[in-house]
Amino acid sequence: MSVSVLDHVSVTVSDMERSLAFYRDLLGMKEVERHRLEGETISKMAGKPGVEMDVVRLAAPETPGIIVDLQQYLKPAGSVSDASLGDIAHAHVCFGVPDLDAAYRDLQAQGVEFVSEPVSFDLGWCIVDVVFLKDPDGFVLELMQVPFRQPDTPAAAAEGSETRA
Repeated sequence: MSVSVLDHVSVTVSDMERSLAFYRDLLGMKEVERHRLEGETISKMAGKPGVEMDVVRLAAPETPGIIVDLQQYLKPAGSVSDASLGDIAHAHVCFGVPDLDAAYRDLQAQGVEFVSEPVSFDLGWCIVDVVFLKDPDGFVLELMQVPFRQPDTPAAAAEGSETRA
C-alpha cells in the first residue's frame, strides 16, 4: 500500500458563514463546492450517531487540486478542541503567499490573531519566511512566503540565520 495523492484536508468549524468570511473572503480561497452530509453513511464514517454536517470545499487559486474542506457538524454538536502547537495529535495547514510581510500587515489590520510576528529560517539552500495565525475558531494556520528567498539575496545577507526582530 502507498499513498498516491493528497486530496484534501479538513477543518471543523463552529460557524460556516464566519469561517467562509475568513477563508474565502479574507484569505482569498475559492469556493469549489458545498453540500450537506447526513444519514447512515456519514454517521457510520464519523463513528457518531445522527450526524448532520455542512461541507464547503475551498481551493487556493494556484493549487486547485488540493482542497480544504470546512466542515460544520450541525448534529451532534462538537466541543472546542484544546490542542495547540506542540501537542500530540495537533495539526496545522500552511498556505503560501507571495509577500508575507504584506499579508501579515493586512491580516493584522483586519484583526486576525497571530501567534507571533513573521520569522525567517536559513536552511542553507533557501530562507523560509513564516508566521502562525489563528482562524476564527482558534485553529492554527501557517503562512509561508513562496517562492522561498535564496541565501544570496540582499535581504537574506542582512538577516543571516537570525529570526526577524
